[in-house]
Amino acid sequence: MATTSFGIRTPSAQEPGPDAAEPFAESGKGLVDRLHAQLHEMLLTHEIPLGVPISERQLSIRLGVSRTPLRETLRRLEGEGFIQRNSGVLEVRRITLEEFLELLKIRRLLEVEAAGDAAGQIDPHTLAGLRAAFESLLSEEVRDNRQRIALDLELHRAICNACGSRTMAELIEQVRRKSMLFATPPVPGDFRQTVAEHLRLLDAVAAGDKTHAREAMAEHLDHVLNNILSRLMKR
Repeated sequence: MATTSFGIRTPSAQEPGPDAAEPFAESGKGLVDRLHAQLHEMLLTHEIPLGVPISERQLSIRLGVSRTPLRETLRRLEGEGFIQRNSGVLEVRRITLEEFLELLKIRRLLEVEAAGDAAGQIDPHTLAGLRAAFESLLSEEVRDNRQRIALDLELHRAICNACGSRTMAELIEQVRRKSMLFATPPVPGDFRQTVAEHLRLLDAVAAGDKTHAREAMAEHLDHVLNNILSRLMKR
């Protein structure tokens, strides 16, 4: 198999093309909505990397859908400002440092309050599962940065879902999605410290301690900013 855009393999002669009939095929708006959510998640976790051309054909093979609903989904993402065409090439839009700093400032204002409001409101089983997953990261010899990003996303979403305000949760999700268009998150210089920040946040939320939950979230987002600025200064 040949490998091209962001590790998607091209089909062999025995494999069906992207427009072949699909078992249990969806159609219409439901399929486009599902693809939209799926591609959003791939953008958030950088499964679709920044700066790499997006191939409609290869993406349709990877997702197991025809190109017609995929094109409609990509048009939606383009209209929302997540992807763009650069000299005819489709790619993930990269935001500027100034945009990223503005978005991170907004995230800090919203997510600190959300953490306080969510303290004591998240299901204990959810928190226990997250804690076990973060502790597993600490025990592994190889740093799994993609798993860290996925767990970070899951924790922040759990807090948003428990903050008691649907409007705040939706705003945070929108701002977070935009901020992820700045750069692919690197492996932190101190991986253990970063995971420990998440564990402190988990502990405060689990204990129902609103003050410490807000402080832990503020500390975490401040470190995100410091890590980004430190990286840029070393270039």
